[in-house]
Amino acid sequence: MGCNTTILVLNDALDQIENDPDFGKNLVRAILTLDREGGNVSAGNHVNAATVIETHHADGNMVVVVGGNRGERLEGGYASYRATPEETAVAVLKQLGYVVYKKKR
Repeated sequence: MGCNTTILVLNDALDQIENDPDFGKNLVRAILTLDREGGNVSAGNHVNAATVIETHHADGNMVVVVGGNRGERLEGGYASYRATPEETAVAVLKQLGYVVYKKKR
């Protein structure tokens, strides 16, 4: 398997993205240079029409928090790709030092 990349797209910039002939090339460059240059991708008059959040190997699930026109990878937020979303959440919280209990019904 290869790698997966998480990208945040600002819906307000969709018209600029649609009409920008270089957006695809700019997106690829942002993915390939994420560690060196950050992840903002311009389109038209939007400096950050999209933002590359992170890239990880496809054998894992990555937890990313998105809101306020930005996204951030949760440190330690990595679990097996075979894990359910709930199992991933528990694994990540444990990696961060939390103790997780399932509520009894």
